[in-house]
Amino acid sequence: MNIVVYLNSISRLSGGVMDATRNLYLNSNLANNISTNIFSYIDKYTEEDKHLWNSLPLHLYQSQNSFHYNKNLKRDLLSFQSELLHVHGLWQYPHLFMKEWKTHSSKPLVCSPHGMLDPFIINSQSKMKRLIANLLFNQPLKMVDCFHALCLKELEDIRLYGLKQPVAIIPNAVNIPENNIKKASNDGKKHLLYLGRLHPKKGIDLLIYAVSKIKKEKPNILKNWIIDIVGWDHENSLQNLKLLVKQENLDSEIIFHGGLFNHQKDEMYLKADVYILPSHGEGLPMTVLEAWSWRTPVIMTPQCNLNEGFKYNAAIKVDDNVESIKRGIETTLTMNKEELNKIGNNGLELVKEHFSWDASAKKMLLLYNWLITKENKPNFIYTDF
Repeated sequence: MNIVVYLNSISRLSGGVMDATRNLYLNSNLANNISTNIFSYIDKYTEEDKHLWNSLPLHLYQSQNSFHYNKNLKRDLLSFQSELLHVHGLWQYPHLFMKEWKTHSSKPLVCSPHGMLDPFIINSQSKMKRLIANLLFNQPLKMVDCFHALCLKELEDIRLYGLKQPVAIIPNAVNIPENNIKKASNDGKKHLLYLGRLHPKKGIDLLIYAVSKIKKEKPNILKNWIIDIVGWDHENSLQNLKLLVKQENLDSEIIFHGGLFNHQKDEMYLKADVYILPSHGEGLPMTVLEAWSWRTPVIMTPQCNLNEGFKYNAAIKVDDNVESIKRGIETTLTMNKEELNKIGNNGLELVKEHFSWDASAKKMLLLYNWLITKENKPNFIYTDF
């Protein structure tokens, strides 16, 4: 079986999409059964990150505008000898190309939104952006043969957007680190970690306001804690967040580290005592799975779509508002070491049992086979509306 995969970036600029896509297609259940060619673009981190894709064939092109259009890429994709196209991510030229593919080919088309149809993202756009989306992007979505959702909530978001095609639910997964035994930080402090893209939907501003309220009302709770914010800037969010930290007089409690990757990212997880994701909306966040794989207890909102974490006592549940996040942080930061270790170990067992790349890759292979042969529809594909 020959397939082509198309995404906006193979580098760290695509955040969790890079990790999820790369780990999926490198898994032996797909690597040994299909030939996968990756089509994408050159950006400032491509040269540094492309080795992470190992032996997967990469076809990389220069972007010719902000939507990543490239006429040579378009030509090469349409002429490439493949049986199926899988597009990861929305709202740029790979999204628009789905119409080109179905106009010129009868071959199957799969689309993974990766949380980009979340109502919070859609509704937070200006009226003009929503109008442009309706004019340009809705028709390609209607031409998809099957959507890939990361969780039940994302299936619901796809249906809410008005899309009636089959939807396969296949979660992201995580690789378990070889050495995930926690170690004390060199500064003698305990660390509450946020790691991910700096974007308004992530609720980092709510985290800052919550920490500010704790400092004013119960300062002893924060006495031995540092809040580490790790992530790459998106839409000038970093400057706004730094201004907020200064405004709330939290320069001693909150440290911005910028984007960290590979072993530097691993070091942040290793020394983190707690991970937090106070998000307004996600597909299925890789960072929560990564935190669990490092035996780290998690504070998160239901919008992270990992309710298994609450069921397994691997996460503290908070809502996406300042008061709830404040209470969740207070509860977690006052736990003793044994309580935190238990929650972290529960997270590790959860990812081992339910979020392995072996299981996700096997399901993706079944999905591809069904679309190409039209036989043996898997039971994780939903065709109801």
